[in-house]
Amino acid sequence: MRGQFTYITGADGTGKTTQAKLLIERLESAGVPCKHLWLRFPFFLSLPLLAYARWKGYSWHEVTDGVDHGYWDFRNSWVLRFWLPWTLLVDAALASMSKVYLPLWMGKTIVCERFVYDMLVDLAVAFDEFRVCMGLPGNIYRRLLPRRSCVIVLDLDTETIRLRRADLRRDRRLPRRLELFRRLAEESYLPVISTLPAKGCVSDRLWTLVRDGD
Repeated sequence: MRGQFTYITGADGTGKTTQAKLLIERLESAGVPCKHLWLRFPFFLSLPLLAYARWKGYSWHEVTDGVDHGYWDFRNSWVLRFWLPWTLLVDAALASMSKVYLPLWMGKTIVCERFVYDMLVDLAVAFDEFRVCMGLPGNIYRRLLPRRSCVIVLDLDTETIRLRRADLRRDRRLPRRLELFRRLAEESYLPVISTLPAKGCVSDRLWTLVRDGD
């Protein structure tokens, strides 16, 4: 399993960090050198556009019950609708060279929590348009995944997430994100694991998929 890229994706609150840590523990106990990667916001060229979005009021923060939630709504900006997906794609490509492909080339196994599918869902929510995930540039985003990849989507219902995670109880976009991840998994033929059972059972299922994917 050396040099394998495992990408655990899904909406906030579905247990990605917990399962990523358990998977890394199993891999390292099996003598597989691992790198834990979080690669959701590799902003560089896209930073001026995000500053423009904040200036124009297309992105904002809300603090409810002491929790800060950030929101994007780019539906009414042709500048953001056209340029942001492409500049973020370049940023993702540049980041993946040093943080994904170089470690893989050196024989590291990577367990990644956030990457291109998370970026696509963020854009789909911001534009309120799913086709950004499946057309251009979405197809190019997916090509950034290494050839030897195991991509797994974690899923959970909104009510359980909000019971488990107090910081997500007021997140207005959570149901939409869950819906988009499910649809993206279906369209992309990705395996989906419910994290409703005990975390040990989920970890066993995840381990089986990773092992068989090798």
